[in-house]
Amino acid sequence: MKSILIVEDDPLVVEVYSRKLRDEGFLVDVATDGRTGWEMFQQRRVDLVLLDLLLPEVDGVKLLKQIRAKASPRTLPVLVFTNAYLGGAVQQAWEAGANQVIPKVGVTPKLVIQMVKNALEDPPPAALPLAKTRSKADFDLEVREKFLASSPRIFAALWRPLKRLVRQGYHPHNQGCFRELFRVVRPLTATAAIAGLDGMAQMSAALEGLLKELCDAPERLSPSVVLTIAQAIDTLRFLFAYPDGSTAKNPSAARILVVDDDEFARAAISRALALVNLKVICADSPVCALKRRTGKRFDLIILDIEMPGASGFDLCARFRAMPSYQDTPIIFLSMRKDLKDRTESALRGGNDYITKPFLYMELATKALSFVIGGPLKSAHAMKGPNGNGADEAFSRRDLNSLKQAFLGSYD
Repeated sequence: MKSILIVEDDPLVVEVYSRKLRDEGFLVDVATDGRTGWEMFQQRRVDLVLLDLLLPEVDGVKLLKQIRAKASPRTLPVLVFTNAYLGGAVQQAWEAGANQVIPKVGVTPKLVIQMVKNALEDPPPAALPLAKTRSKADFDLEVREKFLASSPRIFAALWRPLKRLVRQGYHPHNQGCFRELFRVVRPLTATAAIAGLDGMAQMSAALEGLLKELCDAPERLSPSVVLTIAQAIDTLRFLFAYPDGSTAKNPSAARILVVDDDEFARAAISRALALVNLKVICADSPVCALKRRTGKRFDLIILDIEMPGASGFDLCARFRAMPSYQDTPIIFLSMRKDLKDRTESALRGGNDYITKPFLYMELATKALSFVIGGPLKSAHAMKGPNGNGADEAFSRRDLNSLKQAFLGSYD
């Protein structure tokens, strides 16, 4: 009988995979931190390791290197779970000797079990493709119910550090707040994916990527980033409240228009949004942008301010005059940092404002929040959350106050 060691600190993920592996006839041991995982690896016979990269005590990359010092990829398969938006971590996992790196979003437990079986064959067959069409039969309904029922606890844990961060200010030395946010957000991705809540998994994965970047480089914290974090949490709140909402947008089907006369800026925006699998249509002038509006409407528009022919403010006003674009989210992305320009962006109908140079993960997270949550929030704005437990401790009024504070701040 083959023995599997799972090294993972999320209780729900551990429960699902350990139960399913045991049902398949495997012996399963579980470690909830890297240090314990190393001790168990040394003390037990292990035929395969399922390893999360971000672990307490000893991180997954270091543990993988320790394992590889004892066993080669040919003799011991190690399958690594990670957030695909943490590109650096993915590369580190491959370099440390992972046999396969499995993104937490979009992969079903059924597929992971098949990966385990394949890895234990000698010789192993070709790696399974990660893309898979999910059916209702792939959902773990018990996990889904437990996960949704946990939303009051999750949001209480999210609002506390967020409100403290807003109250204390946007200083890097307040990194304890976003480290606490990171600890709460990180388990959401895998659990939401197992529960079949793909939009929630994508949103939490993007937010996790942004928070990880801030944990590694706290000097990048700014009022704009705090607002983006708050918006992402608010989107998660709606996704929890309406888990089966048909109005939530599938990001892969979204159409995003980027209007900027700077070729390098357009390329940078495209790369940032590609991190969360959002595709863009670019225009180098307002005239070109207006020509591109024919056909299916855009789900998000990103505008520079200073452009030839007309300003981004003028273009925004033109879009807002069109019935089909009165509610389309519009983000201004500009070198300008003046209070006057930020105020003007709101008066002309803009939904948000980010200054250049920008953090890729901030723009990616903000864009994803608008794309996934925008239709859902519009559909249910008058009703409010439906009682699935989304905590109201951080209300819409708080979010609007934070936005106003950002518009009046200086980076």
